[in-house]
Amino acid sequence: MQGRFWLLLLLLLGWGHATDTTKSAVASFRALYAGLEKLSESLPRVWWDRQWVSACRPKDIRTIIQPVRIPLEKPEEGLYFVVPVKGVLTSGFGFRRGWQFHFGLDIDLKVGDTVVAAMDGEVRLAGYDPGGYGYFCVIAHPNGLETVYGHFSRLLVAPEQLVKAGDPIGLGGSTGRSTGPHLHFEMRFMGEPLDVSAIIDFPNGQLLERELHLSPESFAHLSTLQSAVYHVVRRGESFYSIARRYGVTVRYLCALNGLSPRAVLRPGQYLRVK
Repeated sequence: MQGRFWLLLLLLLGWGHATDTTKSAVASFRALYAGLEKLSESLPRVWWDRQWVSACRPKDIRTIIQPVRIPLEKPEEGLYFVVPVKGVLTSGFGFRRGWQFHFGLDIDLKVGDTVVAAMDGEVRLAGYDPGGYGYFCVIAHPNGLETVYGHFSRLLVAPEQLVKAGDPIGLGGSTGRSTGPHLHFEMRFMGEPLDVSAIIDFPNGQLLERELHLSPESFAHLSTLQSAVYHVVRRGESFYSIARRYGVTVRYLCALNGLSPRAVLRPGQYLRVK
């Protein structure tokens, strides 16, 4: 089934922008992705899941991935990239407020702004996630990547729909777990989110690198996640008592969690302590 999935993605290269794509171009892409197809065989689940965003996420991708270069844009071979929406980057990839890890990038926009597909592909998932993404969609692309878009006010695509780079897929909003209008954008490989802030210029709507270079180091954030230590606040606890318990200072604890020493702690609240 995985082999059929990759074949389907490769066939997409002959549709859309690449109306004049030759058999040799398709063959070159088949050779390029042969390594990706072999890598996908080691995954416990197939890519084409219609229920879960992280359907194919391996236990630790660093143990199976080898250095690979994935093209994001090759106009001469029918592969295009369009920045989903122009706007200021308001939240980056990594820890926020100490305990919460943000797996994507947040781009400022106005409610109703048009968001477009970054690359050609097929909509794997589209729907509503009340506790997180709000109205969202996941698009699988011919180069083996997936992109995730969240917090739409309105969805413009449906599962199994084919889209081209630049096609409208949703309208900007603030649905789901959101504090204001913005686009939550992720780029994923084998279900694992990547930090692509250095290769996409969202304010100017430009792609800065035409290839994505992946290796075990691309997933270094997994080490940070695995080494992080959290504490669930209990009734009567204070910053001082928690800091003393873990051998850190109150200043360190507050800075790690983006809190003021005068903040009120609530029972059940998560604090990152290391």
